Order: sequence, then structure tokens, then C-alpha cells
Amino acid sequence: MKKKIFKIVQTVAFIGLGLFLIVYFWGKLSTKEQSDIVNNFRDANYFWIILALLVGVISHILRAARWNLLIETFDKPPTIWQTFWSVMAGYLANLAVPRLGEFTRCGLLSKQSKISFDKLLGSVVAERTFDMLVYLLLFATSIAVFYSTLKTYLNEKVFKGFNEKFASMSVTKIIVILIVGTLLIFVFFWILRYFREKPFIQKVRKIVRNLINGVLSIFKLRRAGLFFLYTLGIWIMYWLMVYLVYFSLPATSNLPPESAFIVMIYGTIGIILIQGGIGIYPIIVSEVLIIYGTSLADGYAIGWLSWSVQTAMILIMGLLAFIMVSTNKKKTNGLPETDIR
Repeated sequence: MKKKIFKIVQTVAFIGLGLFLIVYFWGKLSTKEQSDIVNNFRDANYFWIILALLVGVISHILRAARWNLLIETFDKPPTIWQTFWSVMAGYLANLAVPRLGEFTRCGLLSKQSKISFDKLLGSVVAERTFDMLVYLLLFATSIAVFYSTLKTYLNEKVFKGFNEKFASMSVTKIIVILIVGTLLIFVFFWILRYFREKPFIQKVRKIVRNLINGVLSIFKLRRAGLFFLYTLGIWIMYWLMVYLVYFSLPATSNLPPESAFIVMIYGTIGIILIQGGIGIYPIIVSEVLIIYGTSLADGYAIGWLSWSVQTAMILIMGLLAFIMVSTNKKKTNGLPETDIR
């Protein structure tokens, strides 16, 4: 009961924060900027929006095919459509409650294909851990490769605050902070060493060990090359989703492809921080596109259009996934058996 209440409170808090950001940021815009955003939505070329949505669907088909590569290491993989609809249902569940999607997609696929739920969940954990490592690699790459473009923005928006903070500190204060920080690190490792036989520490170590083994197992897949190819395809589709939306507005149609890569990377932070990225994703997009000379209103409009594409895709395909499950529940496999493996 407590867990259910916590999940409800957590979901309401995330959505509430997202709505607050929308109201707060909208209030900071001038009347002209607000009018420009409304006009952008009215005048947008929705052909590109629909095309971006279809590209998003392709990204999840690739994700389903990639998941099957993990499943085939311990069982006969289901059809790609069974896996795809389970993935989409999981994404819809994630919009409601954080991390619920992983359990939903595994539960659905286990029910339809009779594959062990625990094994499916283990494969999802390995996949998610791998994806996070890939994201961190892309994040570092974005800074290293495009630093000359991001430098001015980072200096003004990020480093300037740190520099001003440290400039106002005395040497004694800085030394004290460094000493305290060093002591805290020492105490942390001492606690780990002293309590390493305690059940909680053992459990944490086991989780970390399983995560590492899960990622390493990917490199030992029978078709590891295809797994990495699918991963590349997924990220290319994510990038293309953002880039195609640019063409829906004249003001952003000439932006360079690299800007869509930056938007994809930094926009993901917003999606991680707040449920579905509501409110914060368009703000991040508008801030990134300012670097490329886009007005705040145009950047914010593109941010909302891009967010709307992603959310609409999840809502439409997720709802369709649950419909497909319920209408086919009397079949042997439940879900459509079309196989394009």
C-alpha cells in the first residue's frame, strides 16, 4: 500500500513540476514571443511532423529486434511484433509511473510468449545499462566534438556561475572544502570496506556485479555485430526525429544537422529528470537552439513540436499495443504472429 501511495505521489510530483515549468517559462515570455509560438503551431507543416512520428516508430521496431537478440541467448525469441507491442506498451506505462514500463513490457511478453519473466527483466536491465553507457559516450562526444560551438554558451550559462562562486571564496575556505571532500571520500570507502560483509552492502555489490556482467554479456552475443548495428540505427532514428521537425517551420529549416544531435543529447536529460520531459524538454531545446541563432520563441515552438511527436507516438502506439493484446488474447500467442526476423 505504501509503495502504491509513493508511486502516486511521485507521479503527481513529476507532472506538477513539469506543469510549473510550463507556466513559469510561459510567463517569462513577452506577449510577442507568446504570439509567435502560437503562430508557429498554427502555420507548421505537419507533413514533417507525421514523418518524424513514423521515424520514431521505426526506432522502436529496431529496439524490439535488438531485444530479441538478447532473448535468443536463453530462449526461443518471440516474433518481432510481439516484442514491439510489448515495448510500446512499456513506454506508455512509463508515462504514467517511472520505471513501470520495464515491468510492463516484460510481463506482457512473458504472458504472450511463455518466456520467464525474470529472464526477460534481466535482459532489459542489461539493455538499459548498455544504453546509459552509450548515452554517456555520446554526451562526452558532443562536448568534445562541438566544444567550439558550445563554448560561449557553457562559459556564460554554466562555468560563469562556478567561477564567480570560487572567486568570492577565500583561500582558507577552498582548502577547508577540499579537506572535507577528501575526508568524505575516505570515510565512504572505509564504510564500504568495514561493512562489506553486511547484507545491504552484499546486495549492492551483487547488483553492481550483475549490471557489469549483463553489459559484458552483450559483447559475447552470437550476433553481437547486429546488436551494435541496431543500436546505431536506434540513435540515428532518434536524431532524425528531431531533425525532421526542423523542416516544419521556415525559421528552423536551415539549421545544421549537428544542432539536432545536440538537441537530442541534452533534451534527453530533461526526459530523464522529469516524467516524459513535460515542460523541461522544450526549455532545453530552446536554450540549445539559441546557440545557433534561433529566436527563443522559434526554439520553444520546435521544442514543443518535437516533444509532441515523441509523446503522441508513445500514446498512439502504446494504446494500440494494449488493444492488440486484448483483442488477440484468445490466440495462442496473443499478439500478431507476423514475423520479420
